[in-house]
Amino acid sequence: MLKNYKEILDKSRNRVLDFANDILRACDLAFDSFKQSDEQKANEARVMLKNAHNINSKIDNEIIKTLALFSPEARDLRVVIAHLKIASELTRISDYIRSCAKSIKMQISGEFDLSSLKDDTISYMLSTRKSLESAIKSIKTDSVEKLEELYRTVNVEESKCDDIHSILEHNAMQQICITPDMAKDFVIFLKSMRKLERISDRSLNIVKLSLFAHMGGKLKL
Repeated sequence: MLKNYKEILDKSRNRVLDFANDILRACDLAFDSFKQSDEQKANEARVMLKNAHNINSKIDNEIIKTLALFSPEARDLRVVIAHLKIASELTRISDYIRSCAKSIKMQISGEFDLSSLKDDTISYMLSTRKSLESAIKSIKTDSVEKLEELYRTVNVEESKCDDIHSILEHNAMQQICITPDMAKDFVIFLKSMRKLERISDRSLNIVKLSLFAHMGGKLKL
């Protein structure tokens, strides 16, 4: 591999990693805002991700330029394509986090009592974060064995998120029966929580893309 071409591939991966780590930090801020009832942290999470689509466009443009200049083949082509698609998955995750942070801010500033759902929601957030963190690790991992381990981890957390969301839906329905005037607030809350489950789904896609870059085969997302 040409030295300058390798440097370009490394630069591409580093840009994707920087993007991913910013998203993880915003995720932490959003989740902390819920745990601590801190509106400011929800605002910081949204501000941190306001340029996510622009960052994705820059990454896309650099990758397209690399394809045009070097016409990579085999594994190198898979790596470049994986970076392109991973950046897209990260952008969607950033949208979910911004939406979640907005919902958390509204919940904090309102009179909506979530105390009965707080423990399950925090468990949901912890599982979501673990999925995202593991996905980010996969971007910088060259070991197929480690990638397979990360895939199993994210797969477990994604299933856990599905289970917790079902519990939240059940408990929210019970609360709606007790306080029907708060039904709209609970529905908005559940809609926001569904975004967390989608973060786990996208995280699983990222690990699949990392595996594809190293092993090839048929890519299914």
